Amino acid sequence: MPLQTSASLAAMSRPLQISCLTLAATSAAALALAGSAQAANIVLSGWGTITADIGGGALVWSDTQPAKTAAFTYWRTDTGRAPFGGGIGKASKPVLIRTSAGISNGARVRATGTARGYVTIAPGAAYAGPVIWCCDTTDAEVVVSSDGRDGAPAPAGAGLDGSRVRWISGSAAGAVLGSASPIEGDLRATSVSIPGNTGPGLASIATGVAAWAAPGGTSITIGVPADDGMGGMRTVAQGGTVKSVFATPGFVVTVVKNGSRAKVVRTDVASGATRTVWSGPGTPVVAGGGNAIVIGAGTKVFSSRAGAKARPAGTAKGTVAAVATDGARIVVFERITRKVTVKKRTTKMKSTVGRVIGAVR
Repeated sequence: MPLQTSASLAAMSRPLQISCLTLAATSAAALALAGSAQAANIVLSGWGTITADIGGGALVWSDTQPAKTAAFTYWRTDTGRAPFGGGIGKASKPVLIRTSAGISNGARVRATGTARGYVTIAPGAAYAGPVIWCCDTTDAEVVVSSDGRDGAPAPAGAGLDGSRVRWISGSAAGAVLGSASPIEGDLRATSVSIPGNTGPGLASIATGVAAWAAPGGTSITIGVPADDGMGGMRTVAQGGTVKSVFATPGFVVTVVKNGSRAKVVRTDVASGATRTVWSGPGTPVVAGGGNAIVIGAGTKVFSSRAGAKARPAGTAKGTVAAVATDGARIVVFERITRKVTVKKRTTKMKSTVGRVIGAVR
């Protein structure tokens, strides 16, 4: 499954393509901005699978959903970035990943300093998918890893650890830790087996820490990633089936299910101590930043500071698809239906809007 860099949607002869386009070239299809350069809203067409993060003065997000041509349906992931300083600035040059190789599991994106940008992965149900870092000195994305072999380890989570891009993949043979330094211009990657296994959304990496869980597992493993493997590992029970993992340098956030009920657990990296900060029905979306955790459950948004019980932090206008925080402010991506008039005809259009909903409480 070769990777190609192309700006042309018509050139779909290969299964997977990546392109970095200007915002003007993509806004009509999937991405638009409303408002001023500060405190703008991010408006995405459709109700895709969204992930988001804030780091180093930037908000990043990924949007994965099917798209149709006259001949077939393919999958696309759009990943964008905007300055963030309490309000959302103007987005620039989203990275587009397009594939006809099969259904996408949804991308996962992590941010760091604005000079180093973000890391995104776009795995699929039947293919491994790429690991991408954005951006180099020419403002172009870099494909750090892409494995087209049948049964290749599929990236489950990625992030920046200093100047190293690291990712954790799952496969029939177990979990694999990959590392590379595109920031320094070195694309040579290392790959080493690590204990256990993992799957989509069940692995996460931040500076100095990696965390992962096995599909259907009831515990997470936390360790210190390095090129030659994982050090200082500990396994921590989570009290139910782990559904998602989000790592920060100080703590790991998990969504844990017991039947129809869910809880959000904060695990301290240094001690391994756990604390439930939220519980309720359904499966919430979560993120961490600074010393805070934010939670989206239906249209309700909650926040927890320093491991305290989560408190209400706002109500979205639609179902919350993703959340992000820098430890002070909260960004939600909410699914709404808008009325749009085209050629004097009014119709309803599904959109996902990213906006600042308030502050961590």
